[in-house]
Amino acid sequence: MPAPHNPFKAALKAGRPQMGCWLGLADPYVAQISAGAGFDWLVIDAEHAPNDLRSIIGQLQAIGARGSHAVVRPVVGETWMIKRLLDAGAQTLLIPMVESAAQARELVRAVTYPPHGVRGVGASLARASDFGGIADYVTTADAQICLLVQVENRAGMAALEEILAVDGVDGVFIGPSDLAADMGHPGHTDAPEVEAAVLEGMREIVASGKAGGILTQNPRMQRACLDLGATIVATAIDVTVFASAIRGSARAALALLPGQSVTGFAVTPSASRYLQQLCKHWSHKASVSVTPESGSISFETGNTVQMTASEQRLDVTVGTGARGDLARWQGVVEAHLKRFAFREDLTFDWSPASD
Repeated sequence: MPAPHNPFKAALKAGRPQMGCWLGLADPYVAQISAGAGFDWLVIDAEHAPNDLRSIIGQLQAIGARGSHAVVRPVVGETWMIKRLLDAGAQTLLIPMVESAAQARELVRAVTYPPHGVRGVGASLARASDFGGIADYVTTADAQICLLVQVENRAGMAALEEILAVDGVDGVFIGPSDLAADMGHPGHTDAPEVEAAVLEGMREIVASGKAGGILTQNPRMQRACLDLGATIVATAIDVTVFASAIRGSARAALALLPGQSVTGFAVTPSASRYLQQLCKHWSHKASVSVTPESGSISFETGNTVQMTASEQRLDVTVGTGARGDLARWQGVVEAHLKRFAFREDLTFDWSPASD
């Protein structure tokens, strides 16, 4: 009996795009839910998620019972670590921070049994061989192992041509986040220079005949990479999906409760000017509506400011959500207005907060 067929590797060879999701919550329950969602593949991430060998095995088991294919990303591409993951049943590995052809060749050796590689022969103990139940595992496993290497800095991109020439590398995955940081744009994968480098790298990967991969939550880049011929595209991360959904649920729950507000006024002939200054000051952080006589500022946090100006008076209503720190927010608004009014002694008379 041969080693289990790797449908993910076969799909890449056939040029069929495979759509995936990153798993960073490190939990078999989440992996099982995600595996039933419809993605072609799921990354079990050990580089930036709190996974160890046992938690990885639990997720491999959960995913294996559903319709998705598991891809495991180890912390680093160490031979001993790769050996343990393969024995645990991983058939597809994504190795981070590959910077040279020499490194890629060593990774090929690490996923290959002797005499062509250095993978330790302990199949009779391994989940990968069904604990010795797959009699031909050692002689057939190499053909079903899929090796993806991740190029994610300037050194790796400079060596991309040589890495692509390494026999045994099935695909090259570009890492936009680390690449952006290395190019001087940390946190900005949408920087034009970064996007240009990613797309040029993807063109080179596809032209070589290897599978090209990327994780991006930007729909425009997802489409652009697929149009270039990328076949390994991850569009979501379980951590961000859950965090966004649960925060939205909390906001919706708290929105059912009455908010807090306090009103106040200051006598000043420059009310219109101060109103417009505050709106301009926060226009890049909040939703702002302003005229010479009125201003409205709304933050995503639920903090708000409503202002009206007459010839001699500025009226202000400061609000927060049900759980907001109204006193602090009132102080912030007042401090900003007083800073704009540094030529006069601006004094506010505040009424008690209302429920």
